[in-house]
Amino acid sequence: MPGSHDTGPAWSPLVAGADGDVVLAVDFAATGRREATFAELAGLLPGSFDVRQAVPPPDVPATGPEDDRARHYLHRWAGQVAYGPTARPVRAVLGYCAGCVFASRLADIVERRQGARPVLLLFDPEVPGVANLDRDIRRAVGGMDGVHEEERAELLREIGRIRDAAGDDFDKAAEAFVALYREAYATALARMGVGGDFAEQLTRLFRSYAGYLSAARRLGPGPGWASATSLLSAGATGGRTGGRTGGRTGGRTGGRTGREIRFPVSQEDLLRDPGVARTAFELISPPEMTDDHQP
Repeated sequence: MPGSHDTGPAWSPLVAGADGDVVLAVDFAATGRREATFAELAGLLPGSFDVRQAVPPPDVPATGPEDDRARHYLHRWAGQVAYGPTARPVRAVLGYCAGCVFASRLADIVERRQGARPVLLLFDPEVPGVANLDRDIRRAVGGMDGVHEEERAELLREIGRIRDAAGDDFDKAAEAFVALYREAYATALARMGVGGDFAEQLTRLFRSYAGYLSAARRLGPGPGWASATSLLSAGATGGRTGGRTGGRTGGRTGGRTGREIRFPVSQEDLLRDPGVARTAFELISPPEMTDDHQP
């Protein structure tokens, strides 16, 4: 099974010393991003939930069937979760953006293993496509230091050309975007007197992120998507799935999550908003716990 012999932890604890029920959270939480992370949400949750965040695998196979490479993420995370008959139960599974796809699949696995379905909360859920990658690389280019404005404008035009040429071919777009990202950062950092190694580190991070999105796209949300509650920022389109998912079969998974709750906050602030954290706590807690934390 891909990922079954990976070294290193697959889950990182976000709450020191927590001994309550386990809450699993899936997100690609890169250092320095503008959007809040599950670490911030975990810090706002009362009680003693043991919130653990998924750690992306360090060694996704470069070759082999695409579906197997996509499931490498899921196999690694499911294989290293500390739950079962003698362990603390998984109370909830959380996902953010593309991580919602993995969260839905993990909730299905947890349900089969422990005999009870965990609460599934999806924050601004989306099944990634070329448009998502286009959006993210535009954000990266927009924040690059050492790039002249006319160069930035040309990079943005080239991003549009790549997007249009790729159509719905996510992996084709990702390969071209990674190459553009590497070249742009190498030029910018050299101009700033920073060594090329740092540009390669940034490129590896972006390539890893693109692989994470590609894996989520190929896996698709799974049958448990409709059981989820979506917590949406002001501009989110909602938890609708659709398009080409499910790997080589090209199958479609349609419909919305079971419930949607919208908040008057930006996507950047969704996971750091106290009102969102309070709602999440109420949704994942048994009634007696929420009673204990009433103001």
